[in-house]
Amino acid sequence: MAWNSPTTAVSQAPAGGTNRGGRAEKHLDVYISLSRLAPFHASALKLMNISVESDSAFADFEEAFKTDPALTADLLLVANSVEFGLRARIETIRHALTFLGLERVRSLGCTIAFGFYVRNVPRTPYMTAVWEHSLATAVIAEFMGKLCRQPSVYTAGLTHDLGRLALFLSLGPEYAKHMSKTFESGDEANLLELAEFGIEHCEAGSRVATQWGFPESLQTVMLEHHAEICGNPREPLNLVRAACLMASSLGFREVEAPVKPYDEVVPEIFRRNADFGPTALGEQVRQRISAMKL
Repeated sequence: MAWNSPTTAVSQAPAGGTNRGGRAEKHLDVYISLSRLAPFHASALKLMNISVESDSAFADFEEAFKTDPALTADLLLVANSVEFGLRARIETIRHALTFLGLERVRSLGCTIAFGFYVRNVPRTPYMTAVWEHSLATAVIAEFMGKLCRQPSVYTAGLTHDLGRLALFLSLGPEYAKHMSKTFESGDEANLLELAEFGIEHCEAGSRVATQWGFPESLQTVMLEHHAEICGNPREPLNLVRAACLMASSLGFREVEAPVKPYDEVVPEIFRRNADFGPTALGEQVRQRISAMKL
């Protein structure tokens, strides 16, 4: 893709930051480093905060793209890729909004913007795994959201692991080196983050999302996506929690740790739906990841 927005610099922790002995000192150093991250892409942020229920939603979406030709060009490129299998070529944002719908356009715009940060850090197997896990979670959440009348969960799934990216942007390859180990469980990986950096990726994601002006609903997902699924399984947070587990079980793992079998993590309400069989769903996810190649 040809998006040439201002480069996001990898902001290193202050001198001696993660080598200090106390967790409180490490936590403070990382917070300072996170606060130095470049702002999120302005047009994509506007898209996140537009309510599709608003009478002015269509015009607001057009306006967001009108001021950003690079994002517009990348979105049209992705929308016309073979992975989406569209019969008619989409030439303009208005056409995209009409043909794809507001939610799909928002999903694509946010994915392109989020992917920009991933493309502008040193390419490591760990960050590639995090990116593919985020995309897989987003796609699975989107499929479940359509059946549960929760159309906005794609972006929540896409950004749920923002904290991992933010920590990599702040701390550089040192973070990836620690997180590329093989763990006995996801909990062990989280404990390593606390021990080495004084903060887990969940808190880091919520912190940066607040700083960037993300909607509060997305901040909550970043902070709580590893908690147990409880209450209504159709609620957006629970859909993302389930999608995260399903993505890992299908092979799109963010860390190397044992995962539960797919049959144990797919919610009961989707088990009889053929589209949620592991083979069919896995192929759908791979196609969408291919459409958003880094």
